[in-house]
Amino acid sequence: MRSRILPALALLGLAGCALEHGNSPPERSSAAVRSPHGPLDSAGAPLHAVFDQRQEMVAPGVARVIVSMVLRGAERDAARAAMEVAADDARRDTAVAAIRVLGFLPPTPGHGDRGGPGLVPFAYLEWIPAGGWGEVTARTARAVHHTEVVFVEDLTAHPGMRGNGRREGPQ
Repeated sequence: MRSRILPALALLGLAGCALEHGNSPPERSSAAVRSPHGPLDSAGAPLHAVFDQRQEMVAPGVARVIVSMVLRGAERDAARAAMEVAADDARRDTAVAAIRVLGFLPPTPGHGDRGGPGLVPFAYLEWIPAGGWGEVTARTARAVHHTEVVFVEDLTAHPGMRGNGRREGPQ
């Protein structure tokens, strides 16, 4: 368990650092900025906004997608729903074989004073085949996938715990 927690924290930490310092991963951006979409609150404001979507081709016709979004508020059910909407949007592309949605909260006072956006990692969602993110191939692309949502708070508060996410069957 512990061996999976450290990479997850590193992933979210590096993503947050890259965003804060304006660096972008070496992957190809397919939609650099998108309009807010998805669920709306009672006042009609979006509950999240996708600000980056990157696609990496791992084989001919097989891609992995990373979606980065800002969540409005730290309510877990709303965050999970927003990340699921973003994953569903990405899943519409038939070449997509794995999806990772990184959910960030807006900056807290004093976080991001170095000129970057200062987004705070909150959770991530993965829709991946059994072999995992790093094992996506043309052969595993159409295999059974599972979805897992992991909240950063669970990783830091309970080092031995995998997260308060859930796994779902075939999608």
